[in-house]
Parts: sequence; C-alpha cells; structure tokens
Amino acid sequence: MLREYNHRINNDLQALLAFIKLKRRFGVDNDEILNFSCVSISSVSAIQNMMYDSDDDESRIGTAGFFKNLKKILDDHYARSNVQFINETTEDFLMNPKKMFHIMFLVNEMVAMSVDEATKITFGIEKDGDDAIINYSCDASMAGCGENIFFEQMIKQIDAIPEYGDSSVSIKFSI
Repeated sequence: MLREYNHRINNDLQALLAFIKLKRRFGVDNDEILNFSCVSISSVSAIQNMMYDSDDDESRIGTAGFFKNLKKILDDHYARSNVQFINETTEDFLMNPKKMFHIMFLVNEMVAMSVDEATKITFGIEKDGDDAIINYSCDASMAGCGENIFFEQMIKQIDAIPEYGDSSVSIKFSI
C-alpha cells in the first residue's frame, strides 16, 4: 500500500514538474507559474488526503468534496486579489484520482487564464449518465482558451470535448 501511495505521489509531482517546465519553455510569466504551482501542489495534497481517507476500494474521490477543497485552495491563494470563487457542484459522485488530478489541472489553468481580469469565477462538475461535465464561467473573456496549448494538452489527457462561450467553457468527458 505504501509503495502504491509513493508511486502516485511521484507521478503527480512529475506531471506537475512537466507542466511547469512547459510553461517556462513557452515564456509564461514567472508569477503565473508560481500561482499555478502553489495551487497545484495544494490540490495534489488534497487529492492524496482524500484518497487516504476514502472508504472506496479503488480510492476514488468524491467530486463534491474535492471541488469544495479546490474552492478553499483558490480562496486562500488568491485572497489578495479581487476575485470571488463560486463552487456550483451539487451532486457528489466518485471519480478515479488520476482523472481528478487532470481535472484539477484544467480548472487551475482556466483560473490562470482569467484571474487577472475576472472578479467572479464560477465552476463545478455534474454527472451526465456515464459522463461528467465541468462548467466554468467568469465575468472576463475566455476567448483564447481554445488556443492555449496547456489547456488543450489537459483536454487531451482526459479525452474531453470542450464547448466554448464568450466567458464560459463546458468540458464533457467519460467518467
């Protein structure tokens, strides 16, 4: 069990490091990289704690609890900014920790793309049969979202289908 836990943490940290290196290679601002890293590390910790506390045989994670934790992480990290984060997740269902890890990266990247201009960011996840849908909206433009290489890479990781609006994104993927 300890080996499996160690393996998962190592994989999570290696994935985080890969995204940080990509961001540096593409000239992303150091402050944005630091924000992304801090929120991601806190989120990885939340995922690991939820897996440890899980009664599920496969260590799956409850979506409502994770999104509640993610909102708290975002509130804490961006406390000095003028952004209000709203979690609209109402239904709780279990999800594979690896998929939840990629979802965390997706939401984190969407926040990074909009936090400088937004004052209100709303996000959540809902179940739709065998699929799940992440809904994200803000009071700033999300027009460049589909052109963001990091965002597109994360979409591919979970084999998702995004739908873009002016200030929103819905991402549908198989659970």
